[in-house]
Amino acid sequence: MQKEIVKASRGSDARVYFVWLPMLPTDNESEAAGMSRNPAARRARHFYDPKRRVGIALIEEHFHKDTHEALAALPEDAPFRQRLARWAAAPASESPLWDAVMFFPPGAEWHSTSPRPEWWTKQIGFSGEGERHKSTGQFLRNHIKDGPVESDWFVEAREGMNLMRQRISH
Repeated sequence: MQKEIVKASRGSDARVYFVWLPMLPTDNESEAAGMSRNPAARRARHFYDPKRRVGIALIEEHFHKDTHEALAALPEDAPFRQRLARWAAAPASESPLWDAVMFFPPGAEWHSTSPRPEWWTKQIGFSGEGERHKSTGQFLRNHIKDGPVESDWFVEAREGMNLMRQRISH
């Protein structure tokens, strides 16, 4: 994922930041530091957030509202509705935002609240290691009301970078 995002950002003024939250056993400070030494990471900065503050803030300040709006728009029998309802009911401290990519406009700054991403995607289901050009999971995007899409991290990273390039060039 890191390699794809950094590759997609070449030739632009994009800044790439990775924030590691301890969600899985391999999501630790040592792994984050190791990834920051990877040659593909020269244009990226890695941060380790042991208390998951970034993921909690993003849920509280943006994604809880989006989730509730999506629930209001989805039909009662939508297959994704139950999972979305569980996320909406969970406190942000128990369900911080992770496995997500967010794109912010140039000059976005984090002050007392987090900036709102212009485009985002979050993996919500994993169907296994894929072959090139095959979906590996389900992702939510900005239009959360539309429900999940089958995709993979490479497609998601390219989609976000392409959209941001278009917006910046206009």
